[in-house]
Amino acid sequence: MSALVALSLVERADAHQLDEYLQATLIGVTPAGIEVEIQLTPGVRMLPLLMSVIDQDRDGRISRSEETAYVERVLREVELHVDGITAPLSLIEFNFPTVEAMREGLGTIVIKLRSARSGHELRFENRHLPQISAYLVNCLADLSDGLVVGKQRRDEAQRSIEFEYSFGAGPRAAWIALGPFWPAVIGMPLAFRMAVIICRAIREKRASSLKTETSRR
Repeated sequence: MSALVALSLVERADAHQLDEYLQATLIGVTPAGIEVEIQLTPGVRMLPLLMSVIDQDRDGRISRSEETAYVERVLREVELHVDGITAPLSLIEFNFPTVEAMREGLGTIVIKLRSARSGHELRFENRHLPQISAYLVNCLADLSDGLVVGKQRRDEAQRSIEFEYSFGAGPRAAWIALGPFWPAVIGMPLAFRMAVIICRAIREKRASSLKTETSRR
């Protein structure tokens, strides 16, 4: 099942690489809190629009202050609730690719967030640039914490996800509770990372072929 998921993600990411902004979110639930990683990959045709949002001084480059301002905007436009209460997300770190890499469809912005709040029911929503974006969202379950996760519920666009969870039942309980859903919950992050690697390889090959073709002309 994980392999099939990986293939579907490859197809979706590859299909949207030119004209959409792919926003993929992984949510890690631990006894100490919630960790959120957002991976933002602009399609080649979306880069000018994204640059108009990020590059405020219009110099064709992205300064550190512009990176920070953009990340702060993303942070304002995502929302985490735990047990029905807003759970503030703190910025842990972020990384931006070069503009050249994004121009070739190879660059991904990575933003890592964290909330110290924990409970039994989680809801996450991403409202960032919905007009141009395609979304993916999944939970990362760590069996060593004795995490038990209920069925994940997403909206059709995968801008939001919600599920119930608990700890302390022991590692095996997570497998039992998840039942047929565990490959999607546990395997999805690995499958997604595999899909990203494959997509990047495909794009690098295309970029290389394009450069070779251009040089021959």
